[in-house]
Amino acid sequence: MQRAIMEVLEEKGGRASTSTLKIAIGMTCDQNFYRALGNLQKRCLIIWYKSHGGINSPSGLVSIIRKSILLIDVDSVIPNLALMKISAHHKKQGHDVTLQRGSNIFNNKEKYDVVYISCIFTKNRAAARRLGKQFPNAEVHLGGTGINLTTELPTEIEHLMPDYNLYPEINYSLGYTSRGCFRSCPWCVVPKKEGKPHAVADIYQFYNPRFTKMILLDPNIFSVPHDHFKKIARQIIRESIQVEFNAGLDIRLLDDEKAELLHKMHISQPKFAWDLVSDEYAVMKGIEVLVKHGIKRSLFYVLTGFNTTMGEDLYRLKKLKSLGQRPYVLRYETVRNVKEYTLLSAWCNQPKFFETVSFDQYKMICKTREENRNTVPILEA
Repeated sequence: MQRAIMEVLEEKGGRASTSTLKIAIGMTCDQNFYRALGNLQKRCLIIWYKSHGGINSPSGLVSIIRKSILLIDVDSVIPNLALMKISAHHKKQGHDVTLQRGSNIFNNKEKYDVVYISCIFTKNRAAARRLGKQFPNAEVHLGGTGINLTTELPTEIEHLMPDYNLYPEINYSLGYTSRGCFRSCPWCVVPKKEGKPHAVADIYQFYNPRFTKMILLDPNIFSVPHDHFKKIARQIIRESIQVEFNAGLDIRLLDDEKAELLHKMHISQPKFAWDLVSDEYAVMKGIEVLVKHGIKRSLFYVLTGFNTTMGEDLYRLKKLKSLGQRPYVLRYETVRNVKEYTLLSAWCNQPKFFETVSFDQYKMICKTREENRNTVPILEA
């Protein structure tokens, strides 16, 4: 009953007469209806103006209490989808929503009723928790993979259209059509967080027609059963959307039909991965299939420093280069501050160097710069 009343109030712009509410929810029992209103008022969700005519008057007025909501994006690299959906939920209820980025909040901490803090990376977990303690008078929610792997949005929020106005710079639709992965890569939290591959939506749950681009966050869309990829691909083709599969595609699951659909989609450069040396045969076979269907150049994430030697890492980079592909180095966390791997990623991830000089030559260039105390920075990817 209380949820039904709130839903009608949201539809009516946050305010409605008691008679309008009763008709909208099909309520015939006055006692239950007014008890629900009383409980909502005790929860500070509504104001019930009985003086507009009294309990039995059609002029009794109910209004949603406008709350001040603060969303804090601690460390997202791209617009935070969860916060965009939370924003949509609260704006639908007539609440005021403010977004702040980073972990330093300097002003007006006392004015917020509810605070949501999203932290993606575990290295920022402590800072996010300290931030939450700065709002003793607010209802504070901490979430994100940096906090824990189990927190999920309520179903009624998860399936809302994201609030694309929350991030003014965004010029693309953003969302998931599937979650989960059947692989057990030790560096990845997806299987633990999301379970086995399963469909969660089609593109129309988050597709905004004013954008011609879309970023899909699906962790392994090729592995989702019941031809889910084919369904999503055809929707993308139908809408003529330029799409990016942000997490990359599993080339080990590529076949002719999937490659043909990729070719028909507007993808500037498909993304795949070659993380394990032992996957060489599957990667080479996948590249053959891509080329066969007119996709001659793709980007390949290459995980380095996990369980490989520098020689094995260089082998994969050179092999992909020889096949006309574009490798992109990802450094495992244990080697992120190792100079040799910093140089490797800086060399590979800058095409002007990767395409023209060897790794040894690049290291020599950097050494010469250091010796000459050149102030030109080494760009690090």
